[in-house]
Amino acid sequence: MSTCTLRRIRPWLGTYVHIDVTAANDRVAETALHAAFEEIAAVHQAMSFHSPDSDVSRLNREAHLHPVAVSAGTQAVLLAARRFAQLSSGLFDPTIAPALVQCGMLPSPTAPDADKEAGWEDIEIDEGGSVRFRRPLWIDLGGIAKGYAVDRAIDALEHLGVHNACVNAGGDLRHFSRQGQRHPLAVRHPDDASRSVPLGHIANKAVASSGNFLLGRNGGQMDASPIVHPCHGVAQSRPRSVTVIAGTCCEADALTKIVSLLGRDASPLLVELGASAAIIEAPDTLQASPGFWSALGHGAPLGQPLHA
Repeated sequence: MSTCTLRRIRPWLGTYVHIDVTAANDRVAETALHAAFEEIAAVHQAMSFHSPDSDVSRLNREAHLHPVAVSAGTQAVLLAARRFAQLSSGLFDPTIAPALVQCGMLPSPTAPDADKEAGWEDIEIDEGGSVRFRRPLWIDLGGIAKGYAVDRAIDALEHLGVHNACVNAGGDLRHFSRQGQRHPLAVRHPDDASRSVPLGHIANKAVASSGNFLLGRNGGQMDASPIVHPCHGVAQSRPRSVTVIAGTCCEADALTKIVSLLGRDASPLLVELGASAAIIEAPDTLQASPGFWSALGHGAPLGQPLHA
């Protein structure tokens, strides 16, 4: 049986998005690729912190005054962000934008100053598709929206009948295969982005990797980490990367932030969500949670610690 394999690369979500598909013919492959990039573009346009016309910017300007109608995608991501905030006791915080603005990692929005006491609990989401803030605050969905966009792209590719697909958005990756194919997984070494660390292969799973060289937020304070603790603020960056394997890229994306802050204490949440993680630190230390190596199709390498 003849098939067609295509790859397309486009700049979205503050990075380059690579999509590979294998389909029955070039018409199916091209149609599927177009639909997948349309899904990614819709997420970018709705959830960009930088665009004044995005749902996020409108919410930051107006939602403390009245309910603001948002797209179904923005509503879904806000619900997911609030869920992860609850699961992590606030460590995952979509209202962390003021700290990122202060250290130069995000631009100052054209919006009223955020209330210093405001937090994720002040976000009210109506089933009808509108969002209201109980007080002025600034949300940033950069910690989860990219993963959601990857999931939407994979859903489109699967719906349109491709045989195999992989969507990679700058460290957020999801693989799909109807034919049992596996996809090789390697992450950049945190101390040298020109080096890759091969980990194994994934099949029908999502992966998110988070490191200072992957997050794409080069602010004025180059030694500051984009991973912000809600209580302790912006931390100093260090050569370390976190990789999470989960069922969806939205989950994996959010969990990278939680694992970055909790380390091995994130294990109960990883187990609860059927996810696993590994932390790589310079010069060559890799610590993996239970289930990480089996998710990659092999046992733990000799000498590797078993806990993140």
